[in-house]
Amino acid sequence: MAKKKITKKGRISVVKKRWFGVIAPQVFNSVNIGETPAIDVTKLPGRSIKANLSLLVKSGRRQNVDVTLKITEVKGSDCLTEFTGLEMAGPFIKRLVKKAKTRIDDSFVVVTKDEIKVRLKPMLLVRGNVQRGVLTDLRNKTKKILTAVAKESTLNELINKVLRGDVTKGIRGDLKHICQVSSIEMRAMAIVKK
Repeated sequence: MAKKKITKKGRISVVKKRWFGVIAPQVFNSVNIGETPAIDVTKLPGRSIKANLSLLVKSGRRQNVDVTLKITEVKGSDCLTEFTGLEMAGPFIKRLVKKAKTRIDDSFVVVTKDEIKVRLKPMLLVRGNVQRGVLTDLRNKTKKILTAVAKESTLNELINKVLRGDVTKGIRGDLKHICQVSSIEMRAMAIVKK
């Protein structure tokens, strides 16, 4: 019987991943929202992260909104991020729409005071049946108000106004003379890439 020849195998090099803390932007008070793994630090910038808004603002009432953040730079073992958008959860939208008979969606781009283009997607809900002409008036008035609000606000101010609900409260009062709107929500908001 022939003897087995023992060969020396080369050692496989294993590179361990490191964990980096993710820091939210200044508009969310720079809270630590978790960690992300990476082998190479240079591949972290540009990575997108989704986080629940309740985690960022420490409020359970805002758990139906997801915020998208993008890593811009790495400082030590922390990743600094910037806001890229927010979106309301689908099941929550369905629950809101159940109570209304008419849903008005819109999508348009506004420019902030600091020259940043932002896509806003408001959603208006009306309990009764409404004619198309009235719906068009509601949509146009909403667009006009949001464009004016964005023009006089910086990006951070606009984000704060949307999150606090200041924008939607102001719109509801202005739309009263056209039609009674039961609910106004900002369904989504995203920074338009240059």
